[in-house]
Amino acid sequence: MPLIETDTLYAFLNANDVNHKFANNILLQVNKGELEANFSSVSLIELQLIYKSKNIEYDFEFDLVELQRIKNLIWAPLDAISSLTAIHLRKKYTLSFFDSLHVGIAINIDKQIISQDKEYDNISGLKRIPLSSFS
Repeated sequence: MPLIETDTLYAFLNANDVNHKFANNILLQVNKGELEANFSSVSLIELQLIYKSKNIEYDFEFDLVELQRIKNLIWAPLDAISSLTAIHLRKKYTLSFFDSLHVGIAINIDKQIISQDKEYDNISGLKRIPLSSFS
């Protein structure tokens, strides 16, 4: 099962996002059981920080309730192995802190990530699935 990271969730939660349509299609497929995917638990922290930086921190409470309504939602935890993988990835590539954690989780699940972040294309052994694949 591929990992869904923050950019997809953020696009889903924001109707004005250019990728909202694709993200909505992904989450609809997950909800219907047509797509099996894991969601990065690290996204919960990253989204809260994004909302806080935009001074809309408490809007996340409503959006989190919306996410919880999605059936078949599986949160992939950040464990010690994924954390070690993330550290290694930050040393080898120019990944951000959060991106390295998402990739660390993805590599230890099935080496696939659903994301618009083209930087992931440079990671050896990782397959990026663009949101636009879900039209």
